[in-house]
Amino acid sequence: MKAVIFDFFGVICSEITPFVLPRYMSAEEAVAYKADIVEEADLGHLDLPQVLEMLAARTGASAAQLHAEFWAHVNINPEMVALIEEVKAKRRTALLSNAMNPFLRQVMAKHDLERLFDDIVISAEVGLTKPNPEIYALSVKRLGLAPQACVFTDDNQNNIAAAEGFGLKALLFTGVDKLKADLGALGVL
Repeated sequence: MKAVIFDFFGVICSEITPFVLPRYMSAEEAVAYKADIVEEADLGHLDLPQVLEMLAARTGASAAQLHAEFWAHVNINPEMVALIEEVKAKRRTALLSNAMNPFLRQVMAKHDLERLFDDIVISAEVGLTKPNPEIYALSVKRLGLAPQACVFTDDNQNNIAAAEGFGLKALLFTGVDKLKADLGALGVL
């Protein structure tokens, strides 16, 4: 394996919307909101300020309050950062994430994370989201590698299945220790 492609939310950083949305709406409403509004933002059709305004109108909370809550739930896993640094010393690394503009870039800049990756594909910047096979194709193309030369990790089983269908070796992320063991077994580390 020549490269490892990492997801961001749920792997390197905590998820955000599962913690914020349930404070303001039922579980069913949160699922519908994520499927509708967040998907549009992940495709780049809406940006973070627009999403916050829409969420504020729906919940009665201010956009500023919601923005602060989004940031309050940003928790970068230092063990994952260390693992990516270890991988990067031996292999190419990439980020492939469904995220809205400009939030992920802001999080990465604040925590100096862009340095960890040889390439970064953010769904809102390219107009494609996982599990669409085209986004996996774009990531490996930008790395200049064949899918079979790459490992992909994500916390979403649907994204894992799509990545495998595209030809990537895909590992469901359940924790740093398991991922490290799986990467070791593949000879990546």
